Amino acid sequence: MPPSARAQGAEDAPVASAVRSSDAIRLDGTLNEEAWSRAVPIGPLRQREPLQGQAATEDTEVRVIVGDRALYFGVLCRDRTPGDVVSTQLGRDASLEVDDHVTIVIDPFFDHRNGFFFQVNPAGARGDGQISNNSEQLSLQWDGIWNAASRRTDEGWSVEIEIPFKTLRFRADQAVWGFNVERQIKRKNEVDRWASPQLDAWIGSLERAGRLEGMGGLRQGIGLDIRPYGSTGVESREGQFAGGVDAFKSLTSSLNASVTVNTDFAETEVDARQVNLTRFPLFFPEKRAFFLEGAGVFDVAGMSASRDVIPFFSRRIGLLSGTDVPVAVGAKIVGRQGPYNIGLLDVQTRDLQDTPLAAQNLLAARISRNFLRQSWVGAILTHGNPEGTGDNTLTGFDMRLSTSSFRGNKNLAFEAYYLHTTDEDEAKSDDAVSVKIEYPNDSLTVGANWRQIGDAFQPRLGFVPRRGVRRLNAWLNPRVRPKRWGVRYLLFQIRPEYISDLQNEPENWRVVLMPLNLRTDTGDGVDWSYTPEFERLSAPFVISPGVMIPPGSYRWGRYQATASTATKRAWVADLTASWGGFYDGTRNQCGLGITWKPSTHASTGVRVERNDVTLPYGRFSTDILSARGDYNFSPNVSWQNLVQYDSESRVLGGQSRFRWILKPGNDLFLVIDRGWLKEPDGTYAPSYDKASAKLQYTIRL
Repeated sequence: MPPSARAQGAEDAPVASAVRSSDAIRLDGTLNEEAWSRAVPIGPLRQREPLQGQAATEDTEVRVIVGDRALYFGVLCRDRTPGDVVSTQLGRDASLEVDDHVTIVIDPFFDHRNGFFFQVNPAGARGDGQISNNSEQLSLQWDGIWNAASRRTDEGWSVEIEIPFKTLRFRADQAVWGFNVERQIKRKNEVDRWASPQLDAWIGSLERAGRLEGMGGLRQGIGLDIRPYGSTGVESREGQFAGGVDAFKSLTSSLNASVTVNTDFAETEVDARQVNLTRFPLFFPEKRAFFLEGAGVFDVAGMSASRDVIPFFSRRIGLLSGTDVPVAVGAKIVGRQGPYNIGLLDVQTRDLQDTPLAAQNLLAARISRNFLRQSWVGAILTHGNPEGTGDNTLTGFDMRLSTSSFRGNKNLAFEAYYLHTTDEDEAKSDDAVSVKIEYPNDSLTVGANWRQIGDAFQPRLGFVPRRGVRRLNAWLNPRVRPKRWGVRYLLFQIRPEYISDLQNEPENWRVVLMPLNLRTDTGDGVDWSYTPEFERLSAPFVISPGVMIPPGSYRWGRYQATASTATKRAWVADLTASWGGFYDGTRNQCGLGITWKPSTHASTGVRVERNDVTLPYGRFSTDILSARGDYNFSPNVSWQNLVQYDSESRVLGGQSRFRWILKPGNDLFLVIDRGWLKEPDGTYAPSYDKASAKLQYTIRL
């Protein structure tokens, strides 16, 4: 069996060596310093797809230098048709999946679980994040202080990456780091990788990474970052000034503490609008940097299948029913100590003016212990109630057993959790339990997840949209790669779901049947599905003003078709249409998104979504419209503009957000938010008006 087809273990992981150099590296994207010539290339990258394990169609050369204060990566991405290189993004943390790009992954503790990734495209756009527990999806939640420069050449493109040691966490005596490199050639939809170029291994799977030697004896300094900020703003014509500070300190080589005082989130991007046609609250992701950094340590096993239960949801802090709650001070400790992963967050809020909500102290704590190569057991605790209606405590335990060498080189995972809450407001205690098993691989993904959520299970610092249910999900997703006819893959899906109350009376069931999900070698795709559904209502349900669905049992079926064009193109479009029954009526939905990328600097797009619902009790429609126009002057200067309207809130809102990275770690933000409420006569009245400026500066010691 060839090496590319078997599970990669420590004995056959590729090995690279970093060269030591005190020479200055000028970050310009050109590898012309003498130190680069002394660095030995790590070896060839091979295809992960479309032809697993085969030689890459274009050559990639990677070198590594250990400097006095920083780690340097130099990458030559040769291309025989350099004019066809795709490079459309320029903003910080833009989605580089639409472009040619390189991804560098490092595991400084060599624990085969946790690390960092850094991405750069041919225009010099940068993205980064932390990897927790071999995460399958790379998340751009973490913003480190580092820099990169790219250059287009007659032979393709090249990039130099500089990562200061003060940005990373590592042990000084750890001479070997986990390491991997991946390159995407977008026009070919080709992904090349140094270690584990396998379809069943994702780039965040550090257990399958290679080895980077020559890394011992590095120094971080005292590991203290101080980031003061000042902001000024105008809201409804009333001016205000605020100031505060964030501080970050390395307690040990792997454990980091941070403190925030008078926290300000003025620079945060607004949420995307959603329309709710269900009986349950919608989920909006966290976007605030202080809570996102190191957030992976609070993840509990078994949450990836759905959002039924999130024991700790940081959006509960500093936000209440869409209103900002002032944060006076917050402290956080995240990191690792030996085989233990540690997370501790404590936040003190202030009184919310003009409301009875008093200051609250909110706490979340998490610890897990690694064992074997990819498994862990953990515990979590939250305490506090952001609504101020009495104490609330959650305790819980979880476990994950995982391997990437099942049947040789396949992934298999078992996850379970038990959670318990005590709520003073409801004067009740209750539990939530989950068991999940999954075989997630390219040719076949199959799994099942059973959960029970008690009637009185109430984590005030978590997210639980539905209580008092038992829920069973299963999924069977075989994938075929024909390697002909221009088809990259055909994916077939069956996803049954059954929900009952705690007396085992059925409340919902549905079966998603997707006989067609096709992606071409060019990146275009189509899919089609049919979903029969059942729902039992024990109480009336007001789905729209003046339209109420009475109690009863309802059964219907729906069809859905989608089509999308490849994101590598200057014009990108995606269309979704669904139609069929809805309770005892019909619902027709259509969504269309169009994006135009005329140059690397500019992109603009519009998206519309409409629902037309006809029921015996009335007819109504919902609309969501959004338009985005972004201009990036350089990788460090961006201007983003978003306008949104939804018929549920009837608010037309816009945000204009300017960001200037003076240098990595030093940022200037200018943000304008305006909104207008649509009146019954069709006119628009001002709803909110806010402008703010924020300057933050990082002092590194």
